[in-house]
Amino acid sequence: KFWGLGSDGTVGANKNSIKIIGDHTDKYAQAYFEYDTKKSGGITRSHLRFGDKPIRSSYLVTKNANFVACHNQSYMEKYDIVSEIKPGGTFLLNTSWTEEELTEKLPGDVKQYIARHNVQFYIVDANRLARELGLGNHANMILQAAFFTLTGVIPIDQAVAEMKDAIYKTYYKKKGQAVVDMNNASIDHGINELVSVDIPDSWRTAEDT
Repeated sequence: KFWGLGSDGTVGANKNSIKIIGDHTDKYAQAYFEYDTKKSGGITRSHLRFGDKPIRSSYLVTKNANFVACHNQSYMEKYDIVSEIKPGGTFLLNTSWTEEELTEKLPGDVKQYIARHNVQFYIVDANRLARELGLGNHANMILQAAFFTLTGVIPIDQAVAEMKDAIYKTYYKKKGQAVVDMNNASIDHGINELVSVDIPDSWRTAEDT
């Protein structure tokens, strides 16, 4: 499940991700997207499901998720996000906070859940990277690359090739090679600049603020 901000590219990236998984693996795949009434600037939720057995109905991902990503750090104080992750699952946070700042910035109940459920926690400052690459607020390719890196649903070399092929088809004719190159670079940063967070023991007993 992916928590995004309207017009930040999260939904588009996830539509591309589920298409890659459906087209290039033997897995069954399904995606559903929730939008706020105010599309731009509102909250979006992307529900991706895939597996080896047929998916016989439409499901929202509301608990026991293998992977949850929050693409907007302000949501951490507004929504109950991490409780959707199954024990031992993976959480990716797009944030400007450093690993050292997480103890101060994250709500106590979030730290408790992560520590007590052995959640594998990763951070990446995708917004800063996007700005440095000249992509403005479009951090979606960085975060898509991080998703494929962390889940291993398909070999990362294959995922990179498919993402870069989609970038070429989307941007080359309309915006030129320079934009293609910037987006390709964002994929490499999404893979290489992930930070695995070491969870302090103190988080297990963090005060619920």
